[in-house]
Amino acid sequence: MRFILILTLLIFSFFCVKFTFSEESTPVRITIYPTIINKNATGSSVSVIDYDTIKKSSYKTIGDLISKFSGVNFDNYYYGTDAKTSVRMRGFGEQASRNILILVNGVRITDMTMAGANLSRINIDDVYQIEVIKGGSASTLFGDGASGGAVNIITKNPNFVKDEFKFKSSVKSFNSKNNNFSIVKKIDDFVIQSFASKEKNKGYRENSNFESDVFNLDLTYLKDTINRYFTKIQYSEQITEIPGNVTLDDFYTRPRYSRTPEDFGTEKVNSISFGAQNLLSVDVKLSNVIKFEDKDQTTSALSGNRYILAKTNLETITATSKLTKNFNFKNTNFVTDFGVDFINSDYRAIGNDWFQTKYHNIANQKILEPFGIIKFNNLSNDKLDYELGFRYHFYELDADNYKTQTSLTSNYKENYAWSLGFKYDLGYDNNFFGHVSRAYRSPRLDEVISLVNPSPTLRDIKHQYSNDIELGFQNVGKDKQYKLSLFKSLLRNQIYLNQTTFINENFDPSTHQGVEIEYGQSVSNKIKFKSNASYIKSYFTAGSEKGNETSYVPKHSANASINYDIDNYTYTALEYKYVGRQRAGNDPTYILSKSKSYQLMDLNITHKLKNFKIKGSINNIFNKKYYTNLIKGSSWSGNKPYVYPQPGRTFFVGLEATF
Repeated sequence: MRFILILTLLIFSFFCVKFTFSEESTPVRITIYPTIINKNATGSSVSVIDYDTIKKSSYKTIGDLISKFSGVNFDNYYYGTDAKTSVRMRGFGEQASRNILILVNGVRITDMTMAGANLSRINIDDVYQIEVIKGGSASTLFGDGASGGAVNIITKNPNFVKDEFKFKSSVKSFNSKNNNFSIVKKIDDFVIQSFASKEKNKGYRENSNFESDVFNLDLTYLKDTINRYFTKIQYSEQITEIPGNVTLDDFYTRPRYSRTPEDFGTEKVNSISFGAQNLLSVDVKLSNVIKFEDKDQTTSALSGNRYILAKTNLETITATSKLTKNFNFKNTNFVTDFGVDFINSDYRAIGNDWFQTKYHNIANQKILEPFGIIKFNNLSNDKLDYELGFRYHFYELDADNYKTQTSLTSNYKENYAWSLGFKYDLGYDNNFFGHVSRAYRSPRLDEVISLVNPSPTLRDIKHQYSNDIELGFQNVGKDKQYKLSLFKSLLRNQIYLNQTTFINENFDPSTHQGVEIEYGQSVSNKIKFKSNASYIKSYFTAGSEKGNETSYVPKHSANASINYDIDNYTYTALEYKYVGRQRAGNDPTYILSKSKSYQLMDLNITHKLKNFKIKGSINNIFNKKYYTNLIKGSSWSGNKPYVYPQPGRTFFVGLEATF
């Protein structure tokens, strides 16, 4: 009942925002990009992909851009697309999709199931900036699911867009094609933005076809440069064949082979959002967003000449309300954010198992998170900035077997996160930063109880929490930038999929710690060099796996790139990536050796000719043979190693026209 009351208050505040200003209180035009976001990450390791980089890399996927950061790996099952992907960060391997939160303009697109966020639904040409926030302070900023970090994708501010029609067409290796168009049109005080995309991908392997249709429509009313109201409609539909992993022997002899030649999955997502951003006074700003999303998924698999079918439906309401106020008190400047996030998810699973036994299970999960973040600095010592944040977490879960009309579980839990960060200006473009924080993660709907099951087994999974500390030094000069970060995170009650029993449970305590180094330099007006490297040690500190490393986390990884602008119309990039050896999944006794490390080189070139751009790339130039996701098979199969083969050298050619 209390959740319904709070949601009602949120909706009420949304529609009761002050719509008019007197002539005396009309705000002065300011250019905040975008004003819905108030950046608060003092003392944390934050990396930003700027607009210029995104514009020059529009042939890439968002996941590919993110994967160039230190301590970040991007797990991709389908060549050249962001479908079925996971962003892995700072020691989170297989569990990354539930510990790394993905957001657009501060509103989560990661839902409350084990599935990862679908980045392929986002138009990269509509993205202004991407923030990668590492560490547990992201949990205070954004809430549940950000204990390892967060990726906040910021779109272009409608105040500053221009009328534009853009068409893009590309072809890739394996008969992959993508056509999309986007339209931006200003009509008086209204801005209409629309995007449509159609992609077909044959895939590198047998039974790995991928098809995707995406449509987005945004309508924004600009009362002035500060006050705006918007509606967003999104639709996406995907069909993915599932090739599965293969034995290590097959990887060397027939890497395109599929052990699951008839398995496939579908996903259909519809969502609508309503939002408002208002300046209530000179120093007070209010932001409200309500999002309704419906996601239907189907998975079909053939086992023993019998089809296993699972159909799931997830209906989610996400609401966020934030009040920002600036004020001075006793020679100290304060920027405060106070608000509340609310998530309500209804989940339904219908299908049959290997024995053709039918099931029908339902669940409801509610999360309420009030938060407050204060950023302050003393005006008499403007070298030092502080940030203090706190978030409380209320969690409620109910699940029922709809077929037998019996209750499976009903529980209520609480948790909290906090963070304290600082940044000290050392002068000469140098600063020293650090933070301490506590983060949490609640179990997902389908972790507490497997609803895709005729006889669901309830697991009493505790909330995961962690304590983090980070110290760093960085230089942010005009022509040269470098950063060094040292971090350590102590996890308790880590929610982990036991690869032996295939049941989610609380694992033993673990530690994630490491060092990240980033360096960039403008060699000349035309040449820019960027590089980073990381060392991460992620391991269990107690229990039966004491000393064992976390699966799918490389100790060493590195990236480097050289960007060369040949002239004002042609620019190129040569990129290098190294991923070190990783421990296999489902191998607590270390029967298998670690996976092999691999190195990749990519070459990209773009040429602009009036309103047209021609783009091309060669990925994996040296045709390296590599795989990801090494896992140990069951004992009855002889503990065979299984892997997911990745393609060798691939090609991309694209044409972009803008009018």
